[in-house]
Amino acid sequence: MLRKTRAAALALVLASPAAVTACGGCGYSLSVAPVTARGSDLSLTARLTGDGPVEGVKIEFSALGPSGVVLGTVPTGADGVAKLESRNSIGPDSVNGRAVTGWTEYRAKVWYLQDSDRAAEAVCAEPATASFRYEPG
Repeated sequence: MLRKTRAAALALVLASPAAVTACGGCGYSLSVAPVTARGSDLSLTARLTGDGPVEGVKIEFSALGPSGVVLGTVPTGADGVAKLESRNSIGPDSVNGRAVTGWTEYRAKVWYLQDSDRAAEAVCAEPATASFRYEPG
């Protein structure tokens, strides 16, 4: 059975996804840094901060551009950091074999479905975007 806070967060997401990501002053902040990928390995990191680190919050990473794709969803560790790593997965115009042309930015956002009440409280954190550059290895 869902607890009231999780049910309320889920209801809010289903009713208006924009309201979740546009929430201000919720006490959580998501940050990412510019990335230069060299070769075929991909490593992206996002840090969730607030009232101390929150472990187990699912963070979704996406490539942004004309043909952007979701790259993956990973949970934060005890330090509030989510790290998406993938070996032999990127090329000059592809990620995991899918075409991704014009990719110059990536985004991290708190995924809207969480496994705990404390993690669900973080869904109001604004998405974070940073530059991405690929250099052949």
